[in-house]
Amino acid sequence: MSTLLALVPLAAAALVWWLFYSFNGSRRWFSTGELIFWDAIALVILQLVWLIWF
Repeated sequence: MSTLLALVPLAAAALVWWLFYSFNGSRRWFSTGELIFWDAIALVILQLVWLIWF
């Protein structure tokens, strides 16, 4: 069970990436590399928050 809990931040980061990608789809404000960069930042933040609680 604890292994599945460790995947929650990764799943949340995937959701954030999908939201970034959907938002950027029609606007094309950011390149794919920039989306990956900001998603990595979001993943680090989510992981740190997750580690505080668990």
